[in-house]
Amino acid sequence: MGRPDAGYLIERLGLNQQLLSSELAKLLTYSPKINRTSIDLLTEPTPQSTIFQLLDAAFAGNAKKALKIYQEQRAGKTEPLAIIGMLAWQLHVVALIVSAGQRSDAEIAKEAKLSPFVVRKSRHIARELALSRVTQLISQLLDLDLHIKTTSTDADDALQAYILTICRG
Repeated sequence: MGRPDAGYLIERLGLNQQLLSSELAKLLTYSPKINRTSIDLLTEPTPQSTIFQLLDAAFAGNAKKALKIYQEQRAGKTEPLAIIGMLAWQLHVVALIVSAGQRSDAEIAKEAKLSPFVVRKSRHIARELALSRVTQLISQLLDLDLHIKTTSTDADDALQAYILTICRG
C-alpha cells in the first residue's frame, strides 16, 4: 500500500489503532495490494472522519454535499447530539490551529496533545478562517446544543440549519 492509500485509510477510519489494525488485516486478506477501491469496498467510514468531510464541504460553501453527508450520518444511526459533539471537537481543533498563528503543525500537535495527522488535515480549513468566526461558530453550536436539550426543537432541522449557516460563511 502506498503512502496516499495509507493516508486515505486513516482519513476514512480515524486514528483508532485497534480499528486500523483489524481493518488492515481484513484488507490484506482480501488482497495483498491495498488501494482506494478495496478500502471503499471493505471499510465503513467512521463518523468522526465523515464529520470532518461535512465541515470541509460546509466551509467550502457546498451546502448540497454537507447536507448529504449529514443525512448519511443520520441514516447510519448517528444521533444529532453525537454529531454536535463531533462538530464541537473539529471546531476546537480548527480554533487551536487558527490561534496558533505561524506555529508548525508539529508544534501545535505537541502542545495541544493532538495527532499531527489531525492538525495537518484541519489546516486548510483553519487557513481560511478568522478566530472570531471560529469562536462565533462554537458559540452558536453551544447554543444549539442547549436549545435541543431544553426545548422540543426538531434536532435534525436545527442542526441542518446550523450547517447551512456555516455554508453561507
